[in-house]
Amino acid sequence: MPPPIADYTTWTERVRETLDRYAEPLSRAVSARLVQPKIGQTVEDLADKAAATQTNAPVIDRRIRELPEGPQTLLRLVGLSRQPIWNVGQLITLSAAAGHADGFAPLQSLLEAGLIFPTQTPGNAPITDFTAWFGGAGMLAASVFVHPAVAARSREIGTGEDRKKARAAPTPTAGGDGLDWPLRLAAVWQRTRQLPVKMTQAKLLFKRDLTRLQADDLLAAPLIDVPEKVADPGVLAFEWAAAAGMFRPIEMEYHADAVLGSWPAGLWALLTHLFAAFFQVETWDPLKGYAPSDTALSPTATAALILFDQMALTPGKGKTAADLAAPLWDRHPSFPSALSREAAKTQGAGWVEALLLTVAVPLRVVEVQAGEPRTFRLSDFGRYLFCGEPEPQPPAAFPQTLMVQPNAEVLVYRQGLTPPLIAELSRFAAWKQIGPACTLELNAEETYHGLESGLTLAGIKQTLDRHAMRPVPNNVADLLRRWADKRERITVYPTATLVEFTTPADLDLALSRGLVAIKLTDLIGLTADGREPEFKALRLIGNREYDAKPVKCLTIADDGLTIAVDPVQADLLLEAEIARLAEPLPVTGNGPRQFRLTPRTLRQATEQGQSLDELDRWFVSRTGNPLTPAGRLFVTGPTVSSPVTETCRIVRLSSVEIADGIVQWPETCGLILDRLGPTVVMIEEENLTRLREVLAEIGVQLKDSQPT
Repeated sequence: MPPPIADYTTWTERVRETLDRYAEPLSRAVSARLVQPKIGQTVEDLADKAAATQTNAPVIDRRIRELPEGPQTLLRLVGLSRQPIWNVGQLITLSAAAGHADGFAPLQSLLEAGLIFPTQTPGNAPITDFTAWFGGAGMLAASVFVHPAVAARSREIGTGEDRKKARAAPTPTAGGDGLDWPLRLAAVWQRTRQLPVKMTQAKLLFKRDLTRLQADDLLAAPLIDVPEKVADPGVLAFEWAAAAGMFRPIEMEYHADAVLGSWPAGLWALLTHLFAAFFQVETWDPLKGYAPSDTALSPTATAALILFDQMALTPGKGKTAADLAAPLWDRHPSFPSALSREAAKTQGAGWVEALLLTVAVPLRVVEVQAGEPRTFRLSDFGRYLFCGEPEPQPPAAFPQTLMVQPNAEVLVYRQGLTPPLIAELSRFAAWKQIGPACTLELNAEETYHGLESGLTLAGIKQTLDRHAMRPVPNNVADLLRRWADKRERITVYPTATLVEFTTPADLDLALSRGLVAIKLTDLIGLTADGREPEFKALRLIGNREYDAKPVKCLTIADDGLTIAVDPVQADLLLEAEIARLAEPLPVTGNGPRQFRLTPRTLRQATEQGQSLDELDRWFVSRTGNPLTPAGRLFVTGPTVSSPVTETCRIVRLSSVEIADGIVQWPETCGLILDRLGPTVVMIEEENLTRLREVLAEIGVQLKDSQPT
């Protein structure tokens, strides 16, 4: 995640580090465009001054005005987006859509002027030439960043007096309260806190997580005041939240941050933050929904930015979707080809209308004007973003906006919701409904999450009391206290050594001798404060690195149900893992610990959400083989069709050759029901006499078995 926009110092340091990755001639040339070099000045000193110049408004203003029209327009659009990091291919597309179809040239001018910088270099090799750098990184991978101070100056210079003086007429409009997407992003943050979202190597959603996001009714709740259905709202909410820095990527998984700490406090600050993050959403389309592509860049971000910039030319005048779509159809390189055949019939007017109604209007950037056809114009917040107008007045505050019900549900009226209150409630209460009145639920799991994120019981009650219209019911307060008490009984050891013993008697002896301090289970002891036990007093047979992959440490008997544990290879996590699948067997003498798979234990495992594939993966990691046939019988038996009993005769033949002949000969093959083995066939009872007669004709006598 990039550093906060307001943190100019961090961005300046980033510029300085990037200049270090330039080859010396290029570093000197770029720095010299920003500051006047002195005779004998070292490249390091020159780079220091060039990086510091990024926040020098008069110098940056002069450098921007010296640019040709194409690079200046491109820099202005980047500044208007409030998004400091852009893909190079997107910027080339953006430049062409703005009327400057010069390929990489406008961006190269900005790189050479020291106003935009590469985010990375292939193989961390020094950059000697920007064209070669772009060719090595590729259209889809190369990206650049702009210092937020430079972006702010580009907005100021590029806004123009005509836009600053233009004011919107006070005609009736319809728009949202700006909370539709913040609420959905808070909800998807909660979903990801409960279960991380996995990504493929191509950075696409796994099928399971995609289905989960698409089927989420809460995320798909209707937008307020905008009668438009969002395409794949759950996917958009997740990708938008990821772009807004609400998740931490860990080994191809997205995990929710402990708190929504990246959210600014005020509504306009939050909406500006989300507005900038939207331009990093790559795989969502207003009409198609989730629409990833391995070969092309999504036109959504660049088309949206061009749309808003067009509206800023006449901020007080409404335009139809067809009017706004026409320039995109004519000049945007990838917009026409990205449209479906149906959307192309209106030259993308439906695409534009869907984008504005599902994103721009709920974000309060655009207003919908009444009439037929409906028209769109920038709102007061949109004019602040694109026309340099002052920031709108904050919405009226209604601090008492929620009611805690005796059933532990919390009813919240949207008029009083603020970004800090949404973030605070999301930490300890589960969102259940999003609408004019939102509903949350207080439960044990979310309370534990809130306490783990740093909240206290007193803090949770204070939040509810401060914003409640009436006191929190006593039974709900008691519930919160009981949930908090359960968690407080859990002791956290930042560092410790776990020692597993062979028998409970060995553990008791170690406790009495002070080798371990605490008895966790019948076989596991814990040393306090991270202190290592006196290993010379213990007979160690192994140790474990728990960051490593699970080790094969189980052997399955021939019955497919009895599992023996290898004490040398087993780790402490095995005890918790196997307890969900099998029952422990009594320990006999010095023999290994044993467990047994049973129908009950495997049924409980599947009821708790473990699929057959997950069971197979666990058995492969611990035994080297998937779940045994006997175990699979317990899992899949209740779900398959019922077995059928039949009364048949078994015929055991004297040789394989005779069996082959009977199965092949047309006179007898129709009498055979099934072949059970090399010399054994099965026939129906009524066919026995006919088979006996046919075989007798060729001299083969079929005898009945003698009863025993």
